[in-house]
Amino acid sequence: MQERIQQELPLLRQRWPNVEYREEGNWVRIPSYALPNGWNREVTEVAFAIPVGYPGTPPYGISVPSGILFSGARPKDYTEPAPTQPPFGGTWGIFSWAPADGQWRPAADPVSGSNLVNWVLGFAVRFREGT
Repeated sequence: MQERIQQELPLLRQRWPNVEYREEGNWVRIPSYALPNGWNREVTEVAFAIPVGYPGTPPYGISVPSGILFSGARPKDYTEPAPTQPPFGGTWGIFSWAPADGQWRPAADPVSGSNLVNWVLGFAVRFREGT
């Protein structure tokens, strides 16, 4: 799994140069993720844990610093504080989110199938939903 993560971190950094990775717990943080209109932030940090069994087991959940709102309300499928806090300081909440069934199709070559870049690009789907 660590070898695969090390192959994918440069792919993430091509799109998000400031990606931070913590090997303990396999946490990834992107310090500036743009949000669509309606959120109480234009940009937010996002974080996620890479699960044991990756890439066969896809990541799950989008962590954001607490206090996020859409149109003044707490979003659906969002828990604050998150039961497991990312190791990046502050208090975080988590969106219960995963790609739709059948959309996660990893391959032996990270570029040929689903990877962490696809995962993070998929966050846009959730954030466009709003509440």
